[in-house]
Amino acid sequence: MSIRYYINPELNIILFVGKGIVTGSEYFKAAGIATEDKLRKWGMVTIIDVFSVETDFDLQDMKHAIEFNNELPKKGLEPEQVILLTESKGMHFIDEAIKALSSKIPIKFDVVSTLDELISLLNISERKQEFISFYNKCKFEG
Repeated sequence: MSIRYYINPELNIILFVGKGIVTGSEYFKAAGIATEDKLRKWGMVTIIDVFSVETDFDLQDMKHAIEFNNELPKKGLEPEQVILLTESKGMHFIDEAIKALSSKIPIKFDVVSTLDELISLLNISERKQEFISFYNKCKFEG
């Protein structure tokens, strides 16, 4: 699989790191596996790092994400924040499209281009070094 997940309960985040080509179905498969991890708790911020990948997401993937989000209230859950970490300008358009198409339940989806933007969005400036250490360990692991 070209995408892996890492969980940091102290920072309340789950980090997905991709390499090579990552499809939407691969991401959703990895997210499903991560759901079964005993460290995974609902309400964690999901960060998807696609800096080092070529993404292959399509309209069906966007629909899948919106449908998943819309089903959460039936399960008694609130949408979790999802942040995509990428330099791709095209992914910013996908961000806007997902938000526009998500009419029932507002989707918590953001796209950032730098780690500094991510840290600011997460409001964890005081824990920046802890986050950077975790991120680097995950990013550069095998």
